[in-house]
Amino acid sequence: MWNYVEPVVRALVSRADDSIPDITDPWKTKDIVYVAIVGGVMLAALLEWFLWVAAFTYCLVKVFQKAETMSVRLLSIFFGILFFCLRAIFLPIMVVTLPLPPQVVKYFPQQMVDFLQWFAFWSFAGLLTIPWLFCVYQLVTHSVGRSRRIKTVLDEASAPKVVIVMPCYKEIPDILLRTCDSLVDCEYPPSCLHIFLSFDGDQEDELYLNTIEKLGVPLTLDSYPKSIDVIYRQCRITISRFPHGGKRHCQKRTFKLIDKIYTEYIKRNDNLFVLFIDSDCILDKACIQNFMYEMELKPGSKKNMLAQTGVITSTTEKNSLITLLQDMEYIHGQLFERSVESGCGAVTCLPGALTMLRFSAFRKMAKYYFADKAEQCDDLFDYGKCHLGEDRWLTHLFMIGAQERYQIQMNTGAFCKTEAVQTYASLLKQRRRWFLGFITNEVCMLTDIRLWKRYPILLIVRFMQNTIRTTALLFFILVLSLITTSQKIANLPVGFIAISLGLNWLLMIYFGAKLGRYKVMLYPLMFIINPFFNWAYMVYGIFTAGQRTWGGPRADAGTADTKVTPQEAIEQAEAAGDDLNVVPETFKAAAEAHKNRPGPVPLQPTADMEGRFAAAERLPNGWYQQNNDSGLTFPNMAPRDPNAPHIPLHPRSSMDSFTSTGTSANNSVYMPRRVESFMDPEDARIYHKTQETQKPAGGAFFEEHRQQGPYEVGMGSGKGGYTESVESLSGDSVYDKQQANQQYQRTSPLSNQVGQGDLSAPKAAYSQQHIRDNSNSGRQGRSPLAQESYRSAPGDELGFEMQQPQNQSLMRDVSPAPMGHNRSDSTDSKKRKRLTKDRK
Repeated sequence: MWNYVEPVVRALVSRADDSIPDITDPWKTKDIVYVAIVGGVMLAALLEWFLWVAAFTYCLVKVFQKAETMSVRLLSIFFGILFFCLRAIFLPIMVVTLPLPPQVVKYFPQQMVDFLQWFAFWSFAGLLTIPWLFCVYQLVTHSVGRSRRIKTVLDEASAPKVVIVMPCYKEIPDILLRTCDSLVDCEYPPSCLHIFLSFDGDQEDELYLNTIEKLGVPLTLDSYPKSIDVIYRQCRITISRFPHGGKRHCQKRTFKLIDKIYTEYIKRNDNLFVLFIDSDCILDKACIQNFMYEMELKPGSKKNMLAQTGVITSTTEKNSLITLLQDMEYIHGQLFERSVESGCGAVTCLPGALTMLRFSAFRKMAKYYFADKAEQCDDLFDYGKCHLGEDRWLTHLFMIGAQERYQIQMNTGAFCKTEAVQTYASLLKQRRRWFLGFITNEVCMLTDIRLWKRYPILLIVRFMQNTIRTTALLFFILVLSLITTSQKIANLPVGFIAISLGLNWLLMIYFGAKLGRYKVMLYPLMFIINPFFNWAYMVYGIFTAGQRTWGGPRADAGTADTKVTPQEAIEQAEAAGDDLNVVPETFKAAAEAHKNRPGPVPLQPTADMEGRFAAAERLPNGWYQQNNDSGLTFPNMAPRDPNAPHIPLHPRSSMDSFTSTGTSANNSVYMPRRVESFMDPEDARIYHKTQETQKPAGGAFFEEHRQQGPYEVGMGSGKGGYTESVESLSGDSVYDKQQANQQYQRTSPLSNQVGQGDLSAPKAAYSQQHIRDNSNSGRQGRSPLAQESYRSAPGDELGFEMQQPQNQSLMRDVSPAPMGHNRSDSTDSKKRKRLTKDRK
């Protein structure tokens, strides 16, 4: 391998030749032009080198200052020294490796050149080749592509249940509908899917109304429950409105709702999974089933996979150089870098745009996952770690919570698309956010001794990649020297080029052919141009971040005080298009002024998180031990007297929407209500008519022989049956022992009228007497999703939000009358009637 470097050495150190002029002799014009251009690039590379060292060292100093244990302090000192030494070696290596004019090269000491080039070649060869081999190993052992992994029959009896959490905030209704359609179009049994569309804001604004109208709900009421259940193309969608508090707050409220609905189910089953996606993502048809194959259905699987992320690619309606570079960068970053991390034990980032988690394991980590708030941030370091880089911070929690390696992985068969950034200004802000979130969390991982014990190879690869970061700009100089004919190919480090470019290009050609994305084969274009973009991202990110910490905040920066909370300051900055335009140092004082200052953000996951991120343990009787780690629901595992009335700890009705005792406006979770339960027969007829015109779900062929609807109980599915999580306080079973053993009907009594193979929704009956007369009907359905998660309210007076007197203050001003959602003749109602008639 030394043969690659030998021509370079001969060219660089041949100063004995008398034909080489001195540096003081007149220079040729082409050499002057070449040095002028290369000099500017070298100064830019030197600035990038200095800023990266300064930023990384700054974060290590912050870690040392915030360290809670001696091991963190020692590791921060050790890696600070090692990082600086390695970067200091790479600086002269860059100088002696560059194709400079011979007038300059002749003054380099030959022994120094020999050592530096020898060190550079072998170090770069190892740092570039070893990750490449890891990636190749992953590609050999794991299939890449959108093809279906499951070759056997996937039906509603064997398919695990998947709940999809999709928070949205001021999203265009057509975009939301596109995402919902991509979910429903997945080739997966629709009764095994449950979509939670959660609005970050509890107002019934045009966004909310337009969205539910596009999902088939007639706009004929003055007010709608906080949480409603809609059947869209045979798939159950729970649409909820939560008080505005940000994405994490919205996810937290949605998790509470899921936890309440499925508390009893997860006692008998450990096949419930939660998928986090963004509201603008488009899932591939095989995405969900490929997730389930790797996490649950793969032959010989130990079923201990806890979390996986998929392949996120970009899509755009208008192609440009920026979108092309993003597309190549997404493919390379997802299929190469994350595949390397996956082969080393765990991925270091589970993005919120596409992450699948095992619910029983995530339930144990939920209180840690959702614990961090803006009020806990003391400075920009905390803000970057927990807010800008929340995905990496939460992945750090999972890595500590996992019990072994290879439980947090990359799935190369689960694909989704997200919209590419169209303008350079938006791209700068996006990448600045990513960079600051990356560097703050990177140093936290590298200084965590627990990760070094569990993932040593992963952290070695991560640290060494950080040392060679920002050196790609020098490749442009090599290309420039050939273009200007200043150097010949024989005088260039061909070995470096072959390793750094050739191996990666070979992989990109394979990815392009495998995925049918042939434009990613233009990888050399990205290899040459992308270093300039990366340089701009880093310089812009560091200088704008430093302006707010070292140079002082801007005049219009968001600050928190006695009137403005830290979360409101963040939202104001995000609304202005600059989420970094805040002063985190004011968060602490503001929170203390509000007398609700929580503890500071922990530098690293605490010791009590170790081993918590694990699947539920199955007991000898077939039940699963669900520890009460979530702090959200209190399941009762002890047997009880079936003849005694059961007073639930959290009284709720699965079909009715109301809050449990002790909730507040900012901490309320409403149980969903079926659309038919608050509409009169005419409105319900319109609703069902709309359902009949909807095309079948993508996985409808899995359930072509199913006779029941999405609300029904699976008694013959082979999945553990269960009853309602907690009985409703309103139910007669609470007060009447004779009726306590009766099984309530949990769907429309007319559902048995739907013929076999019919994909239309069952018609609902609206007579309360009719519902009571049929309340003893047995259930023979096989639908596994939300088994018995719905219950018909036994009386018209039940099921309204905030009926309790102590909660009357929480009611909306336009809430419907207590005895029913009766339509009024208001202007808004008439307008909605006209809209509905016009669109029929």
